[in-house]
Amino acid sequence: MIIREIQAKNILSKSGIEGVDFTINPYVGCLHGCIYCYARFMKKFTNHQEPWGQFCDVRLNAPALLKKSISKIPLNSRIFLSSVTDCYGPLERKYQLTRKILEIIAESGRRDLDIDILTKSDLVWRDLDLLRKIKKVEIGLTITTLNEKIQKLFEPGASSPQKRIETLKKLKEVGLGTYAFIGPVLPHFTDLETIFAELKGKVDYLLVDTLNTGGQNWFGVSRLLKTYFPELLTEYRRIYFIAENLLNYERNLRRKVKVLSQQYQIPAKIVF
Repeated sequence: MIIREIQAKNILSKSGIEGVDFTINPYVGCLHGCIYCYARFMKKFTNHQEPWGQFCDVRLNAPALLKKSISKIPLNSRIFLSSVTDCYGPLERKYQLTRKILEIIAESGRRDLDIDILTKSDLVWRDLDLLRKIKKVEIGLTITTLNEKIQKLFEPGASSPQKRIETLKKLKEVGLGTYAFIGPVLPHFTDLETIFAELKGKVDYLLVDTLNTGGQNWFGVSRLLKTYFPELLTEYRRIYFIAENLLNYERNLRRKVKVLSQQYQIPAKIVF
C-alpha cells in the first residue's frame, strides 16, 4: 500500500455532475478498494501503477487552498464531497482533511453554499458538530447490499452496511438531510426491496444507479465473480454486454424502483 503526502495546485474543481457546481476531493485514490469503482480511471492522471485501492495521495494543503478561495465561490453553489475518492476514507482518521474543510465552510459565513457529502463510512458521524453549523448540507451513504460477507468482497475497506444504515438513522434523528445511494445495483447481490424497507424513515430520498462496466471496471468485477461466484459470470456478461438485454434489464430495474418507491413512500431517482 502506497501513501504519499502531496501539495495540490487546486482543490475546487468545476463539476460535470448534474446539479453540482464544484467538487472537492481531499485525497487522490481511495483505500476502500471497491471492486466496481468507476474512479479507477484516475490512475492515468496520477502516474500510479499500483492496483486501485492500494494507493492514496493525501492533499495536505487542501484546507488552505479552500480557505483562500471560498470567498470567490459563486453564490448558491452546490459543492460535492467527493467525486473520485471517499472523503471519509481510512486516512481521514489521521489527517482530518475533510473535517478541516467542513470547519472552513462552517466558519466562512457562506450560508448560501449547498454541501453534498457522499461516503461509505460511518466516520462522517464524527463531524456532527460541524455539519450542524452548515445551513445547507445533506449526507448520503452508499448501500449496495445488506449482506456483510458480500459487501466485504466488493467493498473491502468500507464500513459495514449496518454501520452505514445506523449512521443515516442517527443523522436523520438530529435533523440533518440524508439520502442513500444504491449504486451500483449488483444483480443477485443487491436486494432492492429489503434495502428500501430498511431505509424507510432514515432517508429523505434515494438515488439508484447501475453497474458501470466501462474502462477497467469490468475486469475487477469479472475477476471477483470468476473467483467466488463463477456460476454468475456468464449471466453478468449476458446482461451487460448484449445491448438488447441491457436495455431490458435497465427498463425492468426502473419499473421495480418506481414500484418500491411508491410502496415504501421514499422518493427515488434513477441516475443511469
